[in-house]
Amino acid sequence: MDNCPAYLSGKPLNPKQLISRQLKEHLLEKGAVMLSKGLRSTGEDSYQKLEEIIQADPASGEVLQKSLIGEVVSEEEIWACTTCFSCQEQCPVLNEHVNKIIDLRRYLVMTEGSFPAELQLAFRNVEKNYNPWGIGWTNRSDWVKELDVKLLSEVNEVEYLYWVGCAGSFDDRARKVATAVVKILNSAGVSFAILGADEKCCGDFIRRAGNEYLYQSLAEANVEALNGYGVKKIVTACPHCLNTLKNEYPAFGGKYEVYHHTQLIYELIKKGRLVLNYDVPLPEQTVVYHDSCYLGRYQQEFLAPRMLFQLVPGVRLVEIERNRNRSFCCGAGGGRMWMEEHLGEKINNLRTAQALAKNPHVIGANCPFCITMLEDGVKAGISPDVKVLDPAELLVQML
Repeated sequence: MDNCPAYLSGKPLNPKQLISRQLKEHLLEKGAVMLSKGLRSTGEDSYQKLEEIIQADPASGEVLQKSLIGEVVSEEEIWACTTCFSCQEQCPVLNEHVNKIIDLRRYLVMTEGSFPAELQLAFRNVEKNYNPWGIGWTNRSDWVKELDVKLLSEVNEVEYLYWVGCAGSFDDRARKVATAVVKILNSAGVSFAILGADEKCCGDFIRRAGNEYLYQSLAEANVEALNGYGVKKIVTACPHCLNTLKNEYPAFGGKYEVYHHTQLIYELIKKGRLVLNYDVPLPEQTVVYHDSCYLGRYQQEFLAPRMLFQLVPGVRLVEIERNRNRSFCCGAGGGRMWMEEHLGEKINNLRTAQALAKNPHVIGANCPFCITMLEDGVKAGISPDVKVLDPAELLVQML
């Protein structure tokens, strides 16, 4: 609980208590009654015997009828999680909190049809237009009209597919990073293309928000498109897309080499394929780096983004107190990007305050969600001179 952003920001979720007390005690209590009554299940196949127990022993019947969601774990606890993985990373007994919380969400969404009202619009937008913003799916490649970018349908073969993601395609702020990535790849002579309208939301937040049916339909459609084009290597600027494409799509027949843009750019520099102009006059600036959960803890990638920032002339890179595998979430993961924070402090404001304590000129980030949340935090903290930048946005000035 010392590392849970939900708990530390005043939300009702306490991961340690959820596993070690609430779920464990409920399991032991209910299991003991079932064993004493010779009951193997409380499902429909045991309905008659369950009714007999309730009539003969009301106290035992109360235990057997206790609802896991509502009486043992509240919905507020379930939806407070950002799936940042910090609880599991720091847990000394290797409990798996995140998967259990997602399973509880899955039951609420798929069986009960119960989820935060804000998610209804995001779900509907993805169902209709394959992105949570709800912008027409045919406009997915509009952002590249002024850039030298090919659609995969227009070329025979490329080395990399650039998976732009929903944010890079439709969010104005994330488009700046996507544009910088394109210019860097072109400068390095990398052969790449994008899917354009053939790309759909990867389904990251959809799955973590419990809508498994919608997630699987997205995954199957994307895998069909990727395999149809014979894609082998993918680069993306979104750690959430990275984790989904790399670690979850293989279950649907999609096996690809997937790289975060900072990883690929760093490799291009090391191999001499990307030549930077280190004589470009750039201002002296202190950059405090924020490790995104889905690139840091989920992928264990801590080096590449830091190395890119350090290659920029004039940059002095400093660390936030909570960094690397103990980094503090921005608050957007697990579908929280599309939900309001009704309880406690805002997680993004807490994280931004941790960064601003280092008196930076720039907060460095590598994720479109993190950039949005940190920029909102900067505005809330009334620090208008502090920028939030992806390393690609600095490196593109050195081409």
